[in-house]
Amino acid sequence: MTLEKIKKFWDPIDNVIFTALKYLCAALLGALILIVFYIFLGRYVFHHSPMWGEPLSLFLLTWMSILGSALVLRTDEHLKVTMFDEKMGKKGILLTDILATICVLIFAVFMIIYGWQLMKAARTNSMAGINIPYKWMYASLPVTGVLYLFGLVSQWVRRLEQR
Repeated sequence: MTLEKIKKFWDPIDNVIFTALKYLCAALLGALILIVFYIFLGRYVFHHSPMWGEPLSLFLLTWMSILGSALVLRTDEHLKVTMFDEKMGKKGILLTDILATICVLIFAVFMIIYGWQLMKAARTNSMAGINIPYKWMYASLPVTGVLYLFGLVSQWVRRLEQR
């Protein structure tokens, strides 16, 4: 299978998944800003803070931040140390990229497996104030683990295309 065929197959999938993810993260951020502003108004203006505000903002922040990490992984825009890149040469950079990919792959599998186990363990506990089971907050781990796998595929399709 040639790179062109892989790209033709993968690009539409990548576009749908990560465009939806980008808009979901933006919506979560917007909701988080509104809720935190409402908590602020309730606490300092009306002297009555809503009981559901902080747990809901924690829930949204967890999902937004962990899903957002998949977006930056896909485009390889996360923080990394590059001061040795010019000393290593192309072969050294390729080897460190492969090592980083293996590490992220292991971490993604870890997130999927242990996130699923954490979801099962927390299925009976609910978040105070909003009555959402903790399993829905912990569901962000396996979901993001799968998105990391998709992000790695997208990252390497782009890298191979540039070579």
